[in-house]
Amino acid sequence: MLADEVWRYSPIGPIPTLIAGFVGLTLVVHVTWVRSARTQVITWALLAACILAILAVTGRGSLGNDGGGFSWRLGDSILSELHNVNRELGLLNVFGNVAMFVPVGWLAALLVRRRGFVVGALSAAGFSAAIEIWQSLSGSFGDIDDVVLNSVGGMIGASLAVSIQAASRHRSGRRNEVAAHHAGAGSG
Repeated sequence: MLADEVWRYSPIGPIPTLIAGFVGLTLVVHVTWVRSARTQVITWALLAACILAILAVTGRGSLGNDGGGFSWRLGDSILSELHNVNRELGLLNVFGNVAMFVPVGWLAALLVRRRGFVVGALSAAGFSAAIEIWQSLSGSFGDIDDVVLNSVGGMIGASLAVSIQAASRHRSGRRNEVAAHHAGAGSG
């Protein structure tokens, strides 16, 4: 196993992440386009994997630790990150907070038949709020800006899921119309 430093500075460092992201995106698009009992199970498994991955990144500390806190100052952390001396790191943090929750909103939206956007967006927002509360109670620091950014990611994911599902239904309906037209033309 190579040390983290090797991957960070290697020109091929991002490749495993890109491959994993591409495979994940392919699975998510598949379960969005093809609706079946099997894809429903896959959707639940993917959502659980996303939640565990997010918890692995964000869930630090333990209850009873002192020093935790919560920032209710909307926009302060975002502006601070955008004006960070290390601009790339600031942008990565802001857009990473959005991107990390896109799959949560997307997958949660797929698990319901109606109101997918609302369910996806609220699932991401609720999960984010729970993480930030945990961080503030466990000696770390919670931030309302993280909840906002994570919620935006959830809304983007839910929007993508609902849009792709609508395109899939439209395509299926159009295919059925064409098949019915050909069946009617062949019988006359």
